[in-house]
Amino acid sequence: MAVRDLTRKLRIEIALDTAAITTDTTTVGNIISVFDADGGVNFTMVSGTRTDGAYLPLLEESDDSAFSSSNVVADSDMLGEDPSSSTAPEAQANINASDSIKKLGYVGSKPYVRLSIVSSSTTSGVAAFGAIVEKVPEIQPAEVVA
Repeated sequence: MAVRDLTRKLRIEIALDTAAITTDTTTVGNIISVFDADGGVNFTMVSGTRTDGAYLPLLEESDDSAFSSSNVVADSDMLGEDPSSSTAPEAQANINASDSIKKLGYVGSKPYVRLSIVSSSTTSGVAAFGAIVEKVPEIQPAEVVA
């Protein structure tokens, strides 16, 4: 089996600053450049204690870093956790339990993306919510040091 070097190639950035979400709102994430992520882009969302509410990811894409003209990413440009499911990828990534981890992949062609969380039916919400993005350039064989 070929050995691949993911550790030194994987780039991780904060996609959504960790914070409590206690109201019905859209919590807007950071603008992420995916220009050189030919190996893939994956958002990992993590929640702490959740008392109520629904937390649905909103993935947007743009041609410019200011996000002056953005659009919602089409389902066909997202990857959900279960490829056999007919449920939309962002619905698969819905946070519906405490201490959850969910993933959402981006395979679109725009150079900039942004993950936001749309919360609804919230009275006390979730104690902490955050997200990172993992970006992978083309994965090359590992260099083996003897």
